[in-house]
Amino acid sequence: MVAVQMQFTNNSTSNTKNLHMEDVKLQSGMRVKEFPEIELLPAGETATAVMGIDFCDSTQAANFQLCTHTRKFFVSIQPPVGELMRPVFLTENEFKKEQGQLMGMNEITEKLTLDTKCRNEHVIVQRVTTAANLSRVPCGSDQECRFAGRTVTSGSLVLVTVATREEGAAQLTVNCEKMVIGTMLVKDILLALTQ
Repeated sequence: MVAVQMQFTNNSTSNTKNLHMEDVKLQSGMRVKEFPEIELLPAGETATAVMGIDFCDSTQAANFQLCTHTRKFFVSIQPPVGELMRPVFLTENEFKKEQGQLMGMNEITEKLTLDTKCRNEHVIVQRVTTAANLSRVPCGSDQECRFAGRTVTSGSLVLVTVATREEGAAQLTVNCEKMVIGTMLVKDILLALTQ
């Protein structure tokens, strides 16, 4: 499950009681571990709650009602695709072997021009790992940055390579057997590297 931390602030002048979830609506296969009821949230106070959502490797929203003793609010949580994965450590050889098995239909390649502030390895790593919950893979080349992760629900491998060229030219490659996740991840990483 993906951990979702929520912060509730009572901006009213009266206490809020019995803050809880109701009427959870999920796509097929998704599950929710609800946060424990918050019995009392005094005026001006803040409370934090953590819930778990199994998005089933999908970016479909989890919908529910957030209820107090007097009111109900409709809530929809849609995950960024980069949060549907967890980092995994691979050696350079393991990465190359796995990448070799995820070619063809499981590979998406895009050419891009890196933003002027994004032309060093440190910034590339920071922007990719901010866009997606991936870990850095050791690499013998200073022209490439590699990253690996697995989808939270099915454990499908997600591999990302950013190969840099002269004058900010670069190539992004994403290998993933879940094509929808791969396609969405390419868009998010392209955005992170070009802005």
